[in-house]
Amino acid sequence: MIIRTSIGAFVISQDTADAIESLRTDGHLFRSTFEIQLGGVDAAVAHLSNQRTPALLIVETHAGGDDLFGQLDQLAGVCDPNARVILIGAQNDISLYRELMSMGLSDYLLGPVNAGMIKDSIIRTFEGRGGESGGRVITFFGLSGGVGSSVVAHNVAAELSQRFDAQVIIVDADIPFGTAGLNFNLQPRQTVADALAQFNRLDPRLMEQLLVEYDDKLSLLLSPGTPSNETRVTTETINGLMRAIRPMADFIILDVPRTWDSWVIDLLASSDELVLVGKPDLANLRNGKSMVEFLGPKRGTDSPTRLVLNQVGEVKKNEIEGGDFKSALALEASVAIPLDGDTFGKALNAGELVVASNSKSKAAVAIRELAAIVSGRVESEKKKAGLLSGLFRKKKEK
Repeated sequence: MIIRTSIGAFVISQDTADAIESLRTDGHLFRSTFEIQLGGVDAAVAHLSNQRTPALLIVETHAGGDDLFGQLDQLAGVCDPNARVILIGAQNDISLYRELMSMGLSDYLLGPVNAGMIKDSIIRTFEGRGGESGGRVITFFGLSGGVGSSVVAHNVAAELSQRFDAQVIIVDADIPFGTAGLNFNLQPRQTVADALAQFNRLDPRLMEQLLVEYDDKLSLLLSPGTPSNETRVTTETINGLMRAIRPMADFIILDVPRTWDSWVIDLLASSDELVLVGKPDLANLRNGKSMVEFLGPKRGTDSPTRLVLNQVGEVKKNEIEGGDFKSALALEASVAIPLDGDTFGKALNAGELVVASNSKSKAAVAIRELAAIVSGRVESEKKKAGLLSGLFRKKKEK
């Protein structure tokens, strides 16, 4: 299991700092980023008051009793509610351990600790992050040809990685005609076809050799981009790929081709988030209605299906309003992305993304809004008190 995540460690002893420092080159964690500071909880609170919370916090304290819970309450006040927290403490008390776990901590380690103990705790934390032990799977699917589903998917992926300081992997599953390489100006060494050809022996370490890095947070499994009869995609091969890749990132973005094979249907039905991208015209209205009716029973009520109207304003006289989509699909458009040929064209020709090349455009604003929606995370300009804080208040009220 190779873990790609951001780790912030705020510790008291130099020995603990050295132990965490040694994990930078560990075979399971070499893809993670580390920030290590001395100062314990006080340093964490000061740092997080004006900095983004890393995906994993490792915090060391010598406090006990009410002082310990007071520190945790302060930490919760500045910590993103979605962050995972490993606490290194000085109290050897099973009842304390159980209470801390009930409050939402990922793990509690009794100090002093060594590198092996910390590594094992990190692996346990990420093995248990839900679903099939992996990141949030977000699938993009076009309701008709040429609606820009891939461009939207790629831009949302980039925004997720930057906004949430998260590890993101894009899987370009359109083997003959995928455009991720073009949109990110990347050349594939090996591709999704190579991964599927050895699906039964895929693991995160092998996947690392197949991925192409865009930056330290965003990686891609590119398509060959050439027509061929050699690669046969099945439910079995795609499931093997997903099992290997899900533990490697916080978000997995699936750019799925507009075909109606069993493996495509399974991905659309099982993804954590499904984003249907279409133009505001009659064909997309009909296709969207059919898709929602077909997939609704398979996805259930706990897995959201989102509608995105793209290229809005292309033919204003004949466009169908968002309200008509809502009436027909019983689904309101999450965002409407206006037609902006100049912005998208310049970005594509330069091998850039819209959110980077023209961040103030209406299209970029809509993409940022969509990324926040599909992330499943709550973000505000001011840090919100998280799970720890709420449960601590309940404890004090008893």
